Amino acid sequence: MQLTKEVAPQNGSYKCVIDNDERRSHQLSVKTDITLESVNLFEWARGGDVSQLEGLVRRNPVLLREQDDSGASLVHHAAGAGNTPVIRFICSITVRDGWKVYDDEGSMPLHWAVERNQPDSCRALLELGAEPNVLNKALMSPLHLAVSHTHNHLVQLLLSHYKTESNLEGGLGNTPVMLACSINNTEALSILLSHGARLSSQNKLGHYAIHAAAFAGSKKAMDVILKAGEEMGHSIEEHINFLDKSYSSPLHLAVRGGNMDIIEFCIHKGAKIDQQQVDRSTALHFACSQGATEAVKLMLSSYSRLDSIINLPDGACQTPLHRATIFDHTELAEYLISKGADIDYIDSKGLSPLLLATNCGAWRTVALLLSKGANVKIKDQSGCNFLHLAILQPKGLKNLSGDVLQHSSVKDLLSNEDNEGCTPLHYACRLGIHESVKNILVLQVSLDRKSKDKKSALHFAAQYGRVNTCQRLLETITDSRLLNEGDERGLTPLHLASGGGHTKVVELLLRKGALFHCDYKGRTCLHHAASEGYTQTMKIVLATNINLLDKLDEDGSTALHLAAREGHVAAVRLLLQRGAEVSLNKNHASFFHEALQHGRKDVINAIIDSDRCTHILSMFKRDAGHRCPVLDLVDLLPESCKYLLDRCIRESDDDTRSPDYHIDYNFQWLQAPIALTKHAKVDKGLKIQPLATLNAMVKYNRIELLSHPVCKKYLEMKWVAYGSAAHLLNLFVYLLGLLPLTHLIVSLRPSLDYTGPDNTTAVTMVPISVREQGSFLSSCMVMVLVMNIYSMGKEVTQMYHQRLTYFKDPFNYQDWTVAIFSLLFVIPLNFNVEGSWYWQAGAMAVFQSWISFLFYLQRFEHFGIYVVMFNEIAKTLWKILLLFFFLMLAFALVFHALMLNQKEFERLDLSGVQIFVMMVGELNYQSNILDIYLDNKLPFPFLTFYMFVVFVILMPILLMNMMIGLAVGDIAEVKRTAGLKRIAMQIELHTNLEEKMPYWLLKRVDQSFFTIYPNRKCSKASILNFWSQGEANEVQIRLMTNSSNSTSVEAELRRQKYRLKEISSVLEKQHDLMKLMIQKMEITSEADEHDGPTEVKGYRQRSNWGQAKGSNWIPLMKVLERKNV
Repeated sequence: MQLTKEVAPQNGSYKCVIDNDERRSHQLSVKTDITLESVNLFEWARGGDVSQLEGLVRRNPVLLREQDDSGASLVHHAAGAGNTPVIRFICSITVRDGWKVYDDEGSMPLHWAVERNQPDSCRALLELGAEPNVLNKALMSPLHLAVSHTHNHLVQLLLSHYKTESNLEGGLGNTPVMLACSINNTEALSILLSHGARLSSQNKLGHYAIHAAAFAGSKKAMDVILKAGEEMGHSIEEHINFLDKSYSSPLHLAVRGGNMDIIEFCIHKGAKIDQQQVDRSTALHFACSQGATEAVKLMLSSYSRLDSIINLPDGACQTPLHRATIFDHTELAEYLISKGADIDYIDSKGLSPLLLATNCGAWRTVALLLSKGANVKIKDQSGCNFLHLAILQPKGLKNLSGDVLQHSSVKDLLSNEDNEGCTPLHYACRLGIHESVKNILVLQVSLDRKSKDKKSALHFAAQYGRVNTCQRLLETITDSRLLNEGDERGLTPLHLASGGGHTKVVELLLRKGALFHCDYKGRTCLHHAASEGYTQTMKIVLATNINLLDKLDEDGSTALHLAAREGHVAAVRLLLQRGAEVSLNKNHASFFHEALQHGRKDVINAIIDSDRCTHILSMFKRDAGHRCPVLDLVDLLPESCKYLLDRCIRESDDDTRSPDYHIDYNFQWLQAPIALTKHAKVDKGLKIQPLATLNAMVKYNRIELLSHPVCKKYLEMKWVAYGSAAHLLNLFVYLLGLLPLTHLIVSLRPSLDYTGPDNTTAVTMVPISVREQGSFLSSCMVMVLVMNIYSMGKEVTQMYHQRLTYFKDPFNYQDWTVAIFSLLFVIPLNFNVEGSWYWQAGAMAVFQSWISFLFYLQRFEHFGIYVVMFNEIAKTLWKILLLFFFLMLAFALVFHALMLNQKEFERLDLSGVQIFVMMVGELNYQSNILDIYLDNKLPFPFLTFYMFVVFVILMPILLMNMMIGLAVGDIAEVKRTAGLKRIAMQIELHTNLEEKMPYWLLKRVDQSFFTIYPNRKCSKASILNFWSQGEANEVQIRLMTNSSNSTSVEAELRRQKYRLKEISSVLEKQHDLMKLMIQKMEITSEADEHDGPTEVKGYRQRSNWGQAKGSNWIPLMKVLERKNV
């Protein structure tokens, strides 16, 4: 008996007891406690006894499905170790084919056998039916693996099997033939060809086998292929020039691979050197790009027509010499020139080899080309010559030797211009390469040369902040005219430096005598600095010439206008602090209007915070198309208008619990000055709308502004001053007609008599003749008659004044209804007309009158808001009234058709009324349906019950709940909207009253500010608190919270700002000190090449200011940035 130890199942082992005697093993495993030893199934599969494995599997057949950590089965291990008995055993007892299992890499046992060079395993698996054409996850078949591992006897074995596909495509579509060529496995290649493998197959790159061999440098494989191809009818010259999808020949691939033997072999076999790819590149172009001098010499020496290939252009019109110069292959370039390469050939971008080498920084090749007599006057498509491009490179002209610059032909280039009219000096000044500037100035170059936009070198240096360059130019300039000369727009160097915010350049120019000229638009350097928001530059300019502060340009705009238009808050603050005048430009707009029209919120808020806010907001010309700035704020920037209103609330410094604690409300921005209103009374051409700001808020639906505490207090002040009195008077006048009408209806109620054989009813009116009327009844009738005639006259007057607007107000229709029904009631009553029709008119009159009285109460805040809410909910009801109607009609018709014996549904109109009553919950189920059903008097019981259930679900449950949801579900929003509508109606009331109010009364009741004392019980504040429901305390808490928060945040931001300024100042001083020390020690570095801002190679433009339209500088500098990166 053999015992083995215990092994965990996940490790590929099995817990068991092995015994040759099956019965004895079973008894021991059941009855005895024996220490189990481990058995490794995969080791047994690789080299164990089949009989032992057989006994183990019989006890537990599940073992055959065991896998190791890589997903390999027992068959994989047996195949990899060459244990054919185990392979045959496992395959014999499995339900499916035992060889058809895969590991995690997608490999089958046959893959393992081939990879581990096990011919017996391969033979056994093939005999057992293994599929030889399966690709694993690496897209390798067993045949591919045999070729790649040079197991050539396995290649022969696999190909001898009838199922093996010799042209099976693997990764990238490579066949086994291509794989054999790529590793120079000639033996496998011969075997494959002998078994019918094709040479004409292409992979996904379009390569043939000859291409794969050429790229891999497999000379022997290429020889085998060419011989085999010749046997198949392909001549060697034809075969060696096979083309792939990109029209690349094997020679192209050989040059890419860089194997000289293969290149020589291809040329020897007849490869075409002038064969061009899709991009028209030849193998010679590739060799020149790689700097393969020997390959180039070999190709040129073997080509008979040298002059036709040495200058053969590719798709970019570049010759082999161009390719050699790009990567600075100097020796190769010299060889090409010696063989007759055109040294001045122009490519598609207008670049000669010299320009291309300069643009790529290939300085050795540049020196070679210059020594060979290259034409330095050639320009590219941008008009740049050799020196232009040299300056654009790092270190500029320092890359060229002194002898080159002293050459007469090169000196002439210093005055050449590109398409923009810029000379090399312009380029050097623009980039701030002061060493290049120094080298150019030494050659006595004229500084008078201008670009096409009339800019000199000093203009460029000043525009881009090149302070050292400016210093060097100014030391050279003898004519001060250049210092103050303008370009095509009249911009002097001082304008350009100011517009770029280059403070050091501005100081330098001012020290050197720059004048404060205006450009062609009349703008000074302060205008340009303000338009870009450079406050430090503005301070320097103002310290030199304070008269520029209020200088006007041709549009009448000051620097303050431009700073506000562009939204530069700090610049606006600085100008206001320096005392800039608030003026109107030629468009009658102040700087506040400019900021407002361009949506500069931060500038507007800064103006509101300034001490000159009142004067600024009062500066406008009314008859010039501009409104009051406050109205524009409401329209265009409501957030800033709210900020302005916030500043209109001031709290006292007293303790919040002190009786002297008060809150001041300033109403100056909500109404026109009272003096202006007086003037409008005299001057009919001047129209001042009362409550103009609040009416604008209503017009533009500025809900957040209408609900602002200042607006609410303003309306409360108006209401207490005169609004409440006027409204109560109006209410009293209305009651003069309502109360007598109510008394008439109550006192003269008719009686109902039952007469005739049919017991019909008749209405008997109270007979009142003129003589029988009491004085009080007569007075009531007269009052009703007079007040309703007065009401109709008032409505006609309103109709005349309001025109079409009158008909848009539904309350006007309500007033007409009340007046008409009242007159239809009281006039026939006075003459004792027979009949009762006028009594119905009286009933409608008193109903409509009290409804109208309800709407009079909506102007009172405490209960008026609920009247408005009721009106809003009623509007919602009217919107779904159509839905009500059709549902009621549907159920009225169906119950009229089904309930044949019911009086409630006998007629259609009665059926409709009954359905309406049932809808609100009075179903009367027992009397209407159940009792009739139990008495067998229900004609259609099933359908009737069904429709009743549908009715209960749709009408009382669904429809009524929907109504409740619409009315109550969003009650907060309804209340908010109702409150704002009440405010709008209040504004309309005060506006109408003030339009008709005389000046002396308006002056008496109007107030521009109001003070409340929340802690005093007997004061005016108590009256306002009655209407505002204690809002002052809420405002107080809000202001205190916001004030404390904003104060702490602002203080911290201020401290951080000062700290950053100190750090920046210290760093600048240290930088200047280190720079001075380096200069004294005569140490040079690449950093010395940079002059001016840190964005040396690409000035950070804050706008398109200072750039000519369509300028080539922008793309040029982008290219330069990419090269340096």
